[in-house]
Amino acid sequence: MSTRIAKRRESISEIPTASTADIAFLLIIFFMLTTHFRKDQGIKNLPLPKALMTERIMKRRNVANVWIDRQGRTYVDDNQVSIPGVTAVAMDKLAANPETVVLLFADKDASYGYVTDVLEGLKLAQALKVTFATQYRDEEPGGGQ
Repeated sequence: MSTRIAKRRESISEIPTASTADIAFLLIIFFMLTTHFRKDQGIKNLPLPKALMTERIMKRRNVANVWIDRQGRTYVDDNQVSIPGVTAVAMDKLAANPETVVLLFADKDASYGYVTDVLEGLKLAQALKVTFATQYRDEEPGGGQ
């Protein structure tokens, strides 16, 4: 009686890839639903100067936000900076994207000296595209408040 030992067949294991696209799609949906993009907060309840005419800026892609409160504290994209800091941050942003527009939010009671200091700092950084944020005043010219 001869005993034969059966040869084992080499099994080739394969990873099923039929559902890979479904898994990738579900992961994309999961990350889209759970990712939270931080929006610049700025200074809460900053009273802006009133204007009779205003234009709404719809494009928010190439914008650097600068806030000046009534005490003269200056913030660039939620970070408090000094006037030379405004120049340095503006230079960095313009080096990264030359199409950057500075949106300046100045408190209506802020000293104009603070505003001119920030504007001079922006001028040193060659940030020449500056827009002032205002609040629309809905009344007739010459009407009293």
